[in-house]
Amino acid sequence: MFSGVSVAGAAQQGVRGSRRVLGKDPESYLAETEHAVRHIFVGIDYYENLLRGVTPPTQAKKMNEVTRYLELAKQYFGYSMSEATLCGAVLQIAFMAVFLFSKNNSIPANSSGFVKPKNKKAIPFCIGRLVHNIPIGLIIYAGRNQFNHWEDESFDYPTTQVFEALMLAYYDNPTFDMAYQLEFPARMIKANHLVLNELKWKNYDHYSADMKSLVCA
Repeated sequence: MFSGVSVAGAAQQGVRGSRRVLGKDPESYLAETEHAVRHIFVGIDYYENLLRGVTPPTQAKKMNEVTRYLELAKQYFGYSMSEATLCGAVLQIAFMAVFLFSKNNSIPANSSGFVKPKNKKAIPFCIGRLVHNIPIGLIIYAGRNQFNHWEDESFDYPTTQVFEALMLAYYDNPTFDMAYQLEFPARMIKANHLVLNELKWKNYDHYSADMKSLVCA
């Protein structure tokens, strides 16, 4: 006890206080996280720039072009965990926006294969444009869960179903067909694939446009 207030009581007051801070409105949340998200995208763009405009070996006409590509590719893939970590941070910020401000409380037809009525935490995420017939709210949900809990041996039903649908979408692509296998070749963060390849968030403006459509409309 401190000054007549129990530790439990103080903790609850802290929770209520944080809810008041976070629960303003979606526009304020996006404005107050903008500076951080812009900086994150600067970092992501640094990694993406390593191979941007570089001639791939299949199109190279000179050996020095092949050598140059291989050197940069080694550097790029060496940074893959760093890039995935930054992309995971973007998904976490996006997740909280939907978690706090989504107005959806039902499972639309396009989400019924991914979410069951008992998956109450996922229902607010059944929103947004479709990517491979998956609402992007659910891609954010699944990507954030896999990023934050990638050491886990299993995930909830919506997360698993989203990744299975993404695997199916690339079934005939020999260079990407296993990208969304959660334990192949090892347990790895998938956030970079989701942010850059599926959501197509290459910069802050891309991210912002989607987030406004999800929580500000």
